[in-house]
Amino acid sequence: MKICLIGQNLTNFILALAFAEKKISVDIHINKKINNYKTDRTVAISKKNFDYLNSLIKKPIHSWQSKEIKIYIEKSRSKEIINFKNNNKEVFNLVKFDKLVNLFAIKIKKSKFIHLNKIDKLSQNYINKVKNYDLVINSDSNNIISKKHFNNKIKKNYNSFAYTFIAYHKKKNNNIASQIFTKYGPLAFLPISNNQTSIVFSCSGRPRSTEEILKLFNYYNSFYEILKTGKIEKFNLNFFVTRNYIFKNILSFGDLIHRIHPLAGQGFNMTIRDIKSLSNIIDKKINLGLPVDISVADEFQQSTKHLNYLYGKAIDGIYEFFKIDNQFNNSLSKPIFKILNKNSSFKKYSSILSENGFNL
Repeated sequence: MKICLIGQNLTNFILALAFAEKKISVDIHINKKINNYKTDRTVAISKKNFDYLNSLIKKPIHSWQSKEIKIYIEKSRSKEIINFKNNNKEVFNLVKFDKLVNLFAIKIKKSKFIHLNKIDKLSQNYINKVKNYDLVINSDSNNIISKKHFNNKIKKNYNSFAYTFIAYHKKKNNNIASQIFTKYGPLAFLPISNNQTSIVFSCSGRPRSTEEILKLFNYYNSFYEILKTGKIEKFNLNFFVTRNYIFKNILSFGDLIHRIHPLAGQGFNMTIRDIKSLSNIIDKKINLGLPVDISVADEFQQSTKHLNYLYGKAIDGIYEFFKIDNQFNNSLSKPIFKILNKNSSFKKYSSILSENGFNL
């Protein structure tokens, strides 16, 4: 069987190792030499997904565990409206994104089943170069195939930007993640050590200067004594799901098939769940003696597309609820979450959905 992965990204690095685990050879089409990746962004990973990544990499991945999540609103910043715990176990793991990328990049370079091919993916005849593969998995938006054949999407622009940076602060016991639904948008405090916390501030409206973001951050921060802040990175926020995952022998994957609001830290977790779903489908094919080809993509699309859409819309629903709630001075959230915070069943199933998505 001939398998090709298009894209120089973490999704493909994880996919490649999942194939290598099954002793399936794959080609990864890249556009430049894989060098050390550098960013201050972090990624929150659920326990099951984190365990899965550790099983592929065969060594412990350095992370910081958050054992509780507290949710606040604009009019109640001194007391959370709800919290989520897991019997003093981690609720999720925080990992520096560049460390994770570089760890997987090193691993794939050492695998005899993974081959890196430098190819011009913007070339008009690129599709002819992949037509002889049994299965092509495309998770790269910057190629001619994505631009021509995977642009039909259900979209929503939040007219917002996410600003991410590291806050360096005085040392403290730092294992509680917090999120404030401010009138500007969600502001998340994600601990990555006892003296560093990753900040994700999703601000609606026009782009804001570094000075504006730091002024707002300092206004809302009551958790840490800040010593300094790192470089601020900015990216546009939108929601989309791709209407059709498949073109000929090519399966669209990863960030090409769904993107959601970062307020719940579920975007990357959705992709890992997709990788596990695809891996399970391939295992079934192999066990039945069936070929690993485009039929894998058909089954993957049928089993996951509707779930990804529903999950993305659920996250969007949370965003819209708190947006409306802020317009009504939090008069909606206070009575609702006063009840929900005492409801153990609500918290239990919220945790299950966060861990598993709708793949129950």
